[in-house]
Amino acid sequence: MAVLIIAVVLLVVVFPPRLTVTPADGAIEVDPETSYIEISTSKWGASVTGVEVESAFVAPDGSRTNETIINGKLEQGRYLLKDGSNPLESDSEYSVTVHGTVKKFSLSGISTENVTETYTFTTITTPMPILKGDGVFVRYNEEALIQWNVPLAEVQYKLDGIGSTLRIDQDDPTRTYIALEGFEQGKEYPLTIAGATSVNGRELQQPANIKLVTAPALGVTVEPADGVTGASTETRPALVFSEPVSNPELISSVVTVTPQVEGNFQWIEPNRLEFVPAQSWGHLQDVTISLSGGPSMLRGVSGGFIEGDIISTFTTAPYKMIEVDISEQTLTIYENGVAVDSFLCSTGLSSTATPLGDYTIYAKLSKTDMRGDGYFAPDVPWVLVFKGDYTIHGNYWATAFGRRSSHGCVGLPVSTAEYLYEWTPIGTPVNIHE
Repeated sequence: MAVLIIAVVLLVVVFPPRLTVTPADGAIEVDPETSYIEISTSKWGASVTGVEVESAFVAPDGSRTNETIINGKLEQGRYLLKDGSNPLESDSEYSVTVHGTVKKFSLSGISTENVTETYTFTTITTPMPILKGDGVFVRYNEEALIQWNVPLAEVQYKLDGIGSTLRIDQDDPTRTYIALEGFEQGKEYPLTIAGATSVNGRELQQPANIKLVTAPALGVTVEPADGVTGASTETRPALVFSEPVSNPELISSVVTVTPQVEGNFQWIEPNRLEFVPAQSWGHLQDVTISLSGGPSMLRGVSGGFIEGDIISTFTTAPYKMIEVDISEQTLTIYENGVAVDSFLCSTGLSSTATPLGDYTIYAKLSKTDMRGDGYFAPDVPWVLVFKGDYTIHGNYWATAFGRRSSHGCVGLPVSTAEYLYEWTPIGTPVNIHE
């Protein structure tokens, strides 16, 4: 009896009961074709009471996704799916937790103890491209980079819509580059990676269908817009880009302002450039902003450039302006954009309407004879000519103003017409509207 006790004690001390899982904890590149999850116990004193297996897909960037609890069964020491198949798949991480009991030796004797063992391992890594966003991005005069999770020996691909060549970086075989035979901004090309072989002989499991996207053109808006008239003499012309500019230091060589005046460019925001003149613009002055385009000029942070040169001109407001409101039968004068006086006037009858639109005073007559179909008015005073026979003038034969009564001209009381005549320089704009 004593010999038996001594034998049991030696067996417990030298060969303690335990639970064992294969593959070993921390194992990598386990081949699902030849390996199984195997759970064993020592020949005596240990037993398995439960097994839990969790799996996660190992993404190309190394992150774990699609975490799943595998519902299986332990059969003859192997953990299998319910249908008896092997649960192991490539590119996966497995966590195997085994619950059981073991015999424990102490001074008071041998007892049973509950134990839990957890083993984590990963299966073989197959080639997979590391893709971010909606596709593979490429800039002008650069190659498209496709990063892989393992070093490659060979790649097969197809790029529709444009000629190209692919190469594997010899210094870093996890990188492949596609060079385009042409380049258009803002284009998308279907890209199929049909196959790939890693340097350790692993194969791409399934084709990858993605797209190659070229950088969008750098857009720009000029403020004030081309053709704008009446801009303030305090205007700070601006270029607003569709995204921040990556090489703002080129501004002085690609943007010009005409007329050339003292001033400086200021980046108000990463995508907004303003020209700050040292003094106010002149009245009725044309200001032209010219911007050189092309791939060697300004570039957006995403790599795009302005397709072509841009020329945009705005005109500042006149110091003086005349406005005629047909509906209200009023004439209003402005200085530096501010209304300074307004008068009742008489414009053309509906059958002889005063023409609507924008005009300019191009002639002044202190007195002239006027005649037309069925009328003659000698010595009409204080005449401002804005369109052919259409004028603004003093009307000595009218007794009331504020209603339509003329053959198309804008009539004013004689004293008012004289005041306007003296106030108005040649070139003053006239706006007539309803």
